[in-house]
Amino acid sequence: MCSAAEVHDAVATAALSTYSSLTANGKPRPRSNRQPEWTVLAAVCVWRAGPHGCDAQCVSLGTGLKALPLSRLPVHGDVLHDSHAEVVARRGFKRWLYTQIERAIGAEGGDADGDVLFVERVDVREWQLKSGFKVGMYISTLPCGDASTYFLSLNIPAGEEAAPGSPVAASPASTEVTATATPGQVHRSLAEAASLGMHTARDPSPGLSPPPVGGGTISTTPLAAVHRGRASYTSFSILRTKPGRADSPPTISHSCSDKLALWSLLGPQGALLSQLGMRRVPLECVVIGGEFAEAERDKIRDECRRAIGGRLETWARSIGLSEDDFDGPDVAFTDRQFEGAREVVAAKQGVAVSEVVGCAESISYIAGLTVEVITNGIRQGGSAKRKAGEPLGPKVRSRLSKLSLYQMHLDIQRRLSHPPSYSEGSTTSFTVPRSSTAPLATLPSEPLTYFAAKHPCSPLSASGETVNLLRQQLSILSPGERYSVLKRLVRLAAPKPTVLPASPSIDTSEGELPSSTLATSTAVANVAARGPFAGWLVSGEKWESFDADGGVVELGIGAAE
Repeated sequence: MCSAAEVHDAVATAALSTYSSLTANGKPRPRSNRQPEWTVLAAVCVWRAGPHGCDAQCVSLGTGLKALPLSRLPVHGDVLHDSHAEVVARRGFKRWLYTQIERAIGAEGGDADGDVLFVERVDVREWQLKSGFKVGMYISTLPCGDASTYFLSLNIPAGEEAAPGSPVAASPASTEVTATATPGQVHRSLAEAASLGMHTARDPSPGLSPPPVGGGTISTTPLAAVHRGRASYTSFSILRTKPGRADSPPTISHSCSDKLALWSLLGPQGALLSQLGMRRVPLECVVIGGEFAEAERDKIRDECRRAIGGRLETWARSIGLSEDDFDGPDVAFTDRQFEGAREVVAAKQGVAVSEVVGCAESISYIAGLTVEVITNGIRQGGSAKRKAGEPLGPKVRSRLSKLSLYQMHLDIQRRLSHPPSYSEGSTTSFTVPRSSTAPLATLPSEPLTYFAAKHPCSPLSASGETVNLLRQQLSILSPGERYSVLKRLVRLAAPKPTVLPASPSIDTSEGELPSSTLATSTAVANVAARGPFAGWLVSGEKWESFDADGGVVELGIGAAE
């Protein structure tokens, strides 16, 4: 039996030692002008109690600080939207799970390779981590978004709200600058962000709590609007996009805090693996690096736990999820230093923290595979130029891109002896649990789109009757159905009023109304059926209607959301 402290140290050690073993390619280095670089490191580690303590292995590692703006999202699924370290590590973990299922299928056919298998088949159609194995995550700094909001608020003068682009000296996130425009005008990037339903004002939003004081954790009622980056970052428990320059084109990638909270609820295995029958993988702990004042350390840890899972616990209990079904991950700090951290690099180079710039490259390490370096969402050295209507070639696109993971998903699906739990345009039944002895069928002859594969269900009604029915049936659903239903419930918006969306260019809340519309609608008062993450920005069908070859399928062919 491992103590919590042993687990946390083992996870941090496995992550940092794995990073140290990698070559210099993709790591921070001084630029041609001698300006030093820094990055964020995240890793997913699998651990279990061994005869000599806690045995942890890093199975996926990622570095990175970048995310693509909405204007550069590809329709072929061949470019990585979000290259923040936590996202790269999680997508690598999904790839690792695919390889584990692939190896398990081979072992069932007598093709064992002798290495330890971490997954096993259960109930004929489902998969899970083998008993005794647990998953933890290491992150070298506070995740961007809600988890770092309290820490950032400690570094601004009392009673003042920093502008969205104001740099914060002690901030672990990338530096922003205030957007400039002619007096009386709004900068184009801020106007674009506002048109997508994002809150961009510097002043705290009505109804939000002031910075927390004392030892208690502040939790506020989530608003529909998603805040852009650090706008109003003395506000807590709200959805945010990735931070960045205020005068840069906005991204719709949610903060790592928001994504970690969603992964802790649904499991980091994601939608496609769940459709293959992979049961939820609980995220047991998150170990965070960095230096924090001893007087604030406990409070910062409590705020991190709230942000990456705790803010969903009350809601989860209200829909009948027990602590075994969902419990926010344990959060701990480690004193082990990451060599590429901003403060560490600054101290080593003898420069101010503000003089250290973000590294443009991301590293993807997956146990058993070669290391991949990613720049601007594609493999290092590759060209983003493509023929009209065609995806990037396999030598250019990252193995973590949606298209690459989708191809691996379909390949393993074909090797399995049972059909997928979805079909294009189908409506999954929620009334009868699947039988493991059901007759096997052939795979659909027509290709699925990536969007249809991820979203097997018909649109949910926002009526209380439907929501209550789904809550009652969570326990009997297959892994894919359960993942889909929970994801819809947590993002479920209030019933649609009869008003037009603010912008047709982006979907919110899995097909519900944009948050800016909800915020001004009388339907907001009827929040009984609304999820805590209502207003979540998603790229949606427009960017996910590609087939197994990366070709774009006409919208409406796949299952509708």
